[in-house]
Amino acid sequence: MSVEDFVEKFTFAIESEPGSIQANTEYKSLKNWDSLNALSLIAMADADYNVALAGNDIQSSTTVADLWKIVQERMG
Repeated sequence: MSVEDFVEKFTFAIESEPGSIQANTEYKSLKNWDSLNALSLIAMADADYNVALAGNDIQSSTTVADLWKIVQERMG
């Protein structure tokens, strides 16, 4: 798995246009970011990576790459 794959899955999970999000995107500043997208992201991490993300993980991260780092660490 690569950060590019994660970005693609992230983009799909929050229903954004393909190619509109990059690893360095500060996702909380996106116009469509809301609590439902946070739940979609948590579900995506569980379904696609078998990783449990918590609200604190989302709150403490800034970019999509920050979230990818958390997912990678928990994947082992």
